[in-house]
Amino acid sequence: MNSTTAAPKVTPKSFRYRTALRRLEGRAGELTSEGKPSLSVVAPPEFQGQSGQWTPEDLFVAAVEVCLMLTFVGIAEKRGLSFASYESQAEGLLEWEQGSYRFVRVVVSPTVAFFDEHSIAAGREVMERAHDTCLVARSLNCEVVVEPSLVVRR
Repeated sequence: MNSTTAAPKVTPKSFRYRTALRRLEGRAGELTSEGKPSLSVVAPPEFQGQSGQWTPEDLFVAAVEVCLMLTFVGIAEKRGLSFASYESQAEGLLEWEQGSYRFVRVVVSPTVAFFDEHSIAAGREVMERAHDTCLVARSLNCEVVVEPSLVVRR
């Protein structure tokens, strides 16, 4: 009789995220999600909206930037890689293509400070893995470029 047991089968999970939107006036609205603060959203000025508030375009670029950071942090924690700080900037390029606008590229430029020179190589590997597995970036139909700066904290 064979005493080996088969590894348990891993079943992928599904998750749902819900939001609700209510038009306020003109090209402005209030975005809500249960248990979270509401967010005022508008069209950007270049599309007859207002300045000074979050737009779908801002949220699109921010979603890529935030997801990259959270993916980096999660992978770093699993690998036991400590770092002193993480900051980033991101820019999305919107272009007219085939009769409408679309994002063609999002560039995220994170700066990660490590405690020592030896952590830089591991940090580069973690950043590459985060770029490859960031769920928001993997879900998009545009190029996502990551231009990291990995430094030693001084």
